[in-house]
Amino acid sequence: MGGSEVREHGLREPFVDACLLACPLCGSSDARVLLGGEDKQLSLAALGPSRTDASAGRVLRCRDCGFGFRQLRPAVEEVATLYRQLDGEVYESDVAGRTKTARRHLAIVERFAPVGRLLDVGCASGLFLRCAARRGWAVVGVEPSLTLCGSARETLADKGEVICATLEDSALPPTSFDAVTLWDVLEHVPDPVDFMRCASRLLKPGGFLFANVPDLDSVQARVFGSRWPLFLQEHLGYFNPSSLDLCGQSAGVQRVRFGRRTASFSVGYVLYRLAQHGIPGAALGHALVRRLGAGAILISIPLGELYGVWRCPAAA
Repeated sequence: MGGSEVREHGLREPFVDACLLACPLCGSSDARVLLGGEDKQLSLAALGPSRTDASAGRVLRCRDCGFGFRQLRPAVEEVATLYRQLDGEVYESDVAGRTKTARRHLAIVERFAPVGRLLDVGCASGLFLRCAARRGWAVVGVEPSLTLCGSARETLADKGEVICATLEDSALPPTSFDAVTLWDVLEHVPDPVDFMRCASRLLKPGGFLFANVPDLDSVQARVFGSRWPLFLQEHLGYFNPSSLDLCGQSAGVQRVRFGRRTASFSVGYVLYRLAQHGIPGAALGHALVRRLGAGAILISIPLGELYGVWRCPAAA
């Protein structure tokens, strides 16, 4: 789709140069339509758990590397502006579940990296940072959302530093961390290779990089199809093991392990999210558990995600 076609559909000029047919990961032009949804301007209505628009837009999938990508992509500056304005109300309402998931993330980190200095990119309300700080890590978080950044500082209570900025604008010194985490971040960025490379530069030689992403080859993605809860307009990219491996190779880090972990949520939150995607019975179930006072019960579920662990090459 060329620039003239984009203008004909009434889209703003910043989107013209970001309407892709070629894979943003490997550059191949051999892609098929994965989701034929309507492409629209990314807005706050489509961001975060408070979203009122759960459509995923038009998603293509590369036949060569398996990477899935939203065809119409906002400029980097536009993404940063939107995330600065993100409302964290619904996100923060599920603290117990997210804390449990944060502990799982920390267990993955500590399986590979000794306690040291840790950076969490996209730290949200700081629950993972708090778990790490309590285990003796010196923690720093980067979070563009003004609301979530304030929450993270309260959560940490002076036990770490929170920088209200994007990773690119954080001005953190190179080679200053033993571990860098990208939990549920890579799928939100226009250029995952460049972002991963930027994160890896902050690692000391031999340091570890961690990421968690939606996996198009997961059982959940195959079963739910277009109603997979991880198909979201704010997700600009979707991975599978081969494309995630390629992303790490292109960023210059060495793969150590790929794996899967469950995520914990309250029953009420799960039904709320399923209702956003039009899953039959979810809206009724959400109303029912609220009436019964059972919405806060925690459950652990596999969403169809893949985590990766990489190591920064040691200095020669």
